[in-house]
This record gives sequence, C-alpha cells and structure tokens, in this order.
Amino acid sequence: MSLEKGLISTRQAAFMITNTIMATTVLFIPALLARGVGHDAWITVAIIFILVLPFGYAVQFLGLRFPDQNLVEYSIELLGPWIGRGVALIFVVFFLYLSGVVVREFGVFLVTAVMPSTPEVVFNTLLVLLAAYGVYLGLEVIARVTELIFPISLAAGLVIFLMALPEMDFYQLQPVMAHSFPSILRTSMVLLAFITEGIVALMLIPNMNKKRQAALWLPPVVSLLLFFSLIIVVAGAIALMGGHETARLVFPVYEFAKTVHLGGFIERIESLMVGIWVTTVGLKLMVLFYGTVTALAETCNLKDYRPLVLPTGVLLVALSILIFPDAVAIRHFLAHTWPAMSLTVSLGILVLLWAVSLVRKKGNYRQGGEQNERDSRTKD
Repeated sequence: MSLEKGLISTRQAAFMITNTIMATTVLFIPALLARGVGHDAWITVAIIFILVLPFGYAVQFLGLRFPDQNLVEYSIELLGPWIGRGVALIFVVFFLYLSGVVVREFGVFLVTAVMPSTPEVVFNTLLVLLAAYGVYLGLEVIARVTELIFPISLAAGLVIFLMALPEMDFYQLQPVMAHSFPSILRTSMVLLAFITEGIVALMLIPNMNKKRQAALWLPPVVSLLLFFSLIIVVAGAIALMGGHETARLVFPVYEFAKTVHLGGFIERIESLMVGIWVTTVGLKLMVLFYGTVTALAETCNLKDYRPLVLPTGVLLVALSILIFPDAVAIRHFLAHTWPAMSLTVSLGILVLLWAVSLVRKKGNYRQGGEQNERDSRTKD
C-alpha cells in the first residue's frame, strides 16, 4: 500500500500531470524547437501530440495492473528485491536530478530576467522551502492547490495570447515543411523528453479515487491540454518574433509577454506572466519532490516519507547550484543531454516493467478497476 493515504480525483490528477509537464516546458521549449527547425517548430508539437496519447495509455495501463501499488512497489514485485530496488533507485535519482534542474531553471530565470542583483541561491532556497512545505502537508493539499491555480494560469495565458494577436504575423509560420522531415522528427524528441516527465503519474495512480475513470479520460484530457497550450505558445512566439529571433532568445515567452499592451493603460503584462510561472513551477516541484521522497521511502522500506523531506530539500538546494555553471549550460543540457537521459529512463524502464508484467502475468487490470469503483461507491 502507498505511504500516502490521501485520495485525489481524476480532474486533480489531470491538472497535476499537465502542470508538471508544462510549467517549465512553456518557458524553454519555443527557443529549443526554433533552434532546431526554425519556423517549423510548431509542426513538432503536432507530431508529439500523436505520440503523447499512446504514452499516456501505456503509463495508465501499467499503473492499473497494480492499482494499489506505486512504481517502486511493483518494480520490486516484478523484478525481485535487488533488481527491483535498483530500478527504483534509478527513478529516485531521476526525479531528484529533474527536481534540481527545475530549481536551477527557476533561479536562473528570475536572476536573468527579473531581479539580477539578488543571489540565485535565495530564489532556489525559497522555492525548495515552499515545495517542502507542500510535500510535508501531503498529496491531497498539493492536488487541491493545483486544482485551484492551474485553470487560472491557463486562462491568464490565453488572455495574454489574445492580447498579443494584433502584433502577430502568422505568415512567419510559412513556408510549411521548409526543413526536412527527419530534422523535424529529431527536434521533436526534445519536446518528447519534456513530455515523458509525466511518468511521475505512476507515483500518483494508487491515490486516485476513480482509477477506471482515470484510465479512460486522463490520457486524452492531458494530451489535449498539452497540445493546445504548446501550439499556442510555440506558434504565437514564432508569429510574433519570427523563427530566428525565437531561437536566439533564452526566454522567448517572457519577451512575448513584454510586447503585450492594451491602449495606454495596460502595460508590463510580463509581471503577471512571472507570477503565474513562479506559482506553476512551485506546484511542479512539489509533485517531483513528492515523487522523490515517496519513492526513496518505499525503496528503503520506511513507514513514512516525511523524515526525508528536510534532508532532500537541503540536497536539492545544493544540487541546483552545482548542477550547471550558467544559463548557456542549461540550454545546452535541455537540447542535447536531457532528451537522451529522459527518454532512456522513462521509456526504457516503462517498457521493461510493462513487458515483464505481461510475461510473468502479474497484476490484474480489470480486478483493480472494479475494486476501485466498488470502493468509490461505498464512500459515496
């Protein structure tokens, strides 16, 4: 059984997973994609949309074969106590490293674009403290806050896009397919690496209150939210600034927000964008932080993950400072190293566990779903 006893709804899970993928993606991905294929970057979003749905159903399928167990528990059941814990530790390191990257991205953005005189370690420490507090309170608290904040962030992002429409020139998206399809497909792997961060859902499935409903609706809902958000961000940035300028900028979405104005009385809308981004990144870090400490607690066979929150937080602050020398190194890492790392860990181990579960005939998708539905009706 999961160390966390709280339950979350399908809607809360959809918002948490989408926000976990999208919070840092929207800030960096337009420049990374435009750097690879210029104004054809929006095509990579369409390509990835075709791949996201199968990935989502694969994650749900594996999770629902073991509806009352998280990733660590059925890794040990499928692969044995030694190999299973080894695989679990790989995910612990993966979540921890990803959390460190997110904290560093947060600090670099605020220092570079907003408050250059403030030491970066101050921002990193404050973000980790906020995330640690949320993780200590538990999954239900994180889910409820995300359910409140995430729709507001989507609505605010859409308003910013609509306000920038008069300044956009969608002819800058032409000619379509100016780059070769292999180049576009290769660049789309950068975006796919960000999408596979959603594998953290395997740590959340045991706490979903309606798993069968989640199996049906969660993958398409998350896919659609991601597709429309990313196509607006990427196509909007290119239509406003062009492919070359988008590729040159470190934070094109921030520059996008700076161009927005309405008449002579609505200015500096980028401040709203910064507030939205800080909030959503904080929620993303909470989910990754939660995945890290719960996976480590399960691996070490602890009865509670909360004693791990403080030492993991200290480690995260140190890791975030030491992990990259500067913003240029972050951009190079996200464009070249991160795709190989994320796709190898997320897809490789997902396929391994999925295949072993089928060969060994472990788990029961139908029984878990039916039992979950009976539990839900009993509570109602």
